[in-house]
Amino acid sequence: MKKTALTELKNGEKAVVTGINGGGQLVHRLNSMGVFPGKEITKRFSSRRGPVIIEVLRSKVAIGRGMAEKIMVQRVP
Repeated sequence: MKKTALTELKNGEKAVVTGINGGGQLVHRLNSMGVFPGKEITKRFSSRRGPVIIEVLRSKVAIGRGMAEKIMVQRVP
């Protein structure tokens, strides 16, 4: 399976986080939201601009597009 950025997923698509391309502060912030390698997440909504809404640990979280571009995922069939 191909690894891709979270922003490349379609709305409603599930994926497993494979890595975070960022510094310690970004990794810490995402970890505190429950986003870390091995965790399954669902992209709920995004438009061309603005935040990306994801579902993780049965909670919906809005993250910035720049942050979402640094989250590498692998689609779940």
